[in-house]
Amino acid sequence: MLEFRKLQLGDIGRVKKYFPCSANRICDNTVGGAFMWRDYFSVEYVEYNETLIFKAKVRYYYDITAFSMPLGRDVSGAISQISEYCRHTREPLAFCNVTEGDIAVLRSAFPEFRLFKDANWSDYIYSAADLVSLSGRKYSGKRNHINRFKMAYGSHSFEEMSEDNLEDVIEFHARSGADIVGNAELFIEEHYKTQEVLENFAVYGLHGGLLRVGGLVVAFSVGEIINKVLFVHIEKADMRYRGSFQVINNEFAKHFVSDGVEFINREDDAGDEGLRTAKNSYHPCEIIDKYIFLVE
Repeated sequence: MLEFRKLQLGDIGRVKKYFPCSANRICDNTVGGAFMWRDYFSVEYVEYNETLIFKAKVRYYYDITAFSMPLGRDVSGAISQISEYCRHTREPLAFCNVTEGDIAVLRSAFPEFRLFKDANWSDYIYSAADLVSLSGRKYSGKRNHINRFKMAYGSHSFEEMSEDNLEDVIEFHARSGADIVGNAELFIEEHYKTQEVLENFAVYGLHGGLLRVGGLVVAFSVGEIINKVLFVHIEKADMRYRGSFQVINNEFAKHFVSDGVEFINREDDAGDEGLRTAKNSYHPCEIIDKYIFLVE
């Protein structure tokens, strides 16, 4: 029977090799997506026949325990093992973060099922070329914000995050903690996991960039590239510097969208209306809905 173990920071090197096996572009199948939220969702994992399986507590759906779509060499075998595990433990059989493409795979094994979707956890996908160029009428507002920022703060600069400037970013993030709003528990967890990412930047192995004005850090962003997608896991800015969010968004895209990167995943909005408005204002080319697949 499958034997799950708690997902811990030291497991990054062990499990990240599976993420490129993902057939979709969801943020859950990334180092940042999996490890930043491992405690909030009580994530456990197991490797079966060169295939990764996550088990998590779905806190936004009655705290049920659910399994990720397996990633690796033996997806069908792993699904069978999950089913056997639930028969043995007498737990309900459920899968989380299931995309439209995954439903077809699961329904062939489990024809009797129910689906639940929460749009708060849908991923926003953008054309990488669009967010780099910001060309056309639909991005005129973004260009105006950026131009006003440049006029107001001529002494600004963008830097790639490194050991040389990491402490400055950590200090900026510590100061920004007083600005947490909205779903307190969710945003506090995000704040402390961002701190973990910064303090263990080499362990996470992510890309980072920061924006300075007059030498001071006023914004930063962290993400990773898997297959043809740049995932943006963290984006913070001091709103007293008007336009700083638009500038760090654009500079990060320009710096890390390399040959072969076609899309940018800016993750979900967690039900925050402000985030939802901001993400839609960048005109996503796709919104990936994710479901809970409950086997009956």
